[in-house]
Amino acid sequence: MLLRTLTTAALLALGLTAAHAEDSDIVSTTVAYGDLNLSQPADAKILAGRLQDAAKSVCLKANPEIAAKSALGVCTDSAISMAMWQIEDSLDQKVRSNLGNVHISMETP
Repeated sequence: MLLRTLTTAALLALGLTAAHAEDSDIVSTTVAYGDLNLSQPADAKILAGRLQDAAKSVCLKANPEIAAKSALGVCTDSAISMAMWQIEDSLDQKVRSNLGNVHISMETP
């Protein structure tokens, strides 16, 4: 099985921007999900937990002064939303590639 990972540096940039982080202050982490079958609800729940933990960790490292739960929530929610977009885009590209390959093989006599 391919090891699929999600690097959250770019993903968390939006959340960090809200907290006035500078480019040199961007904190990142990688969330692995290659061991999961995201079509299964239990595995999707595991990924959601991993993303939540990673987003919270990175937000706190980049913004140690965050005291308000609401500010931390905004940062983690933004990071998770962006991570989900990246995952969906990656899966969409994989499906499109597979469909293209099937189409080409059907045209070849």
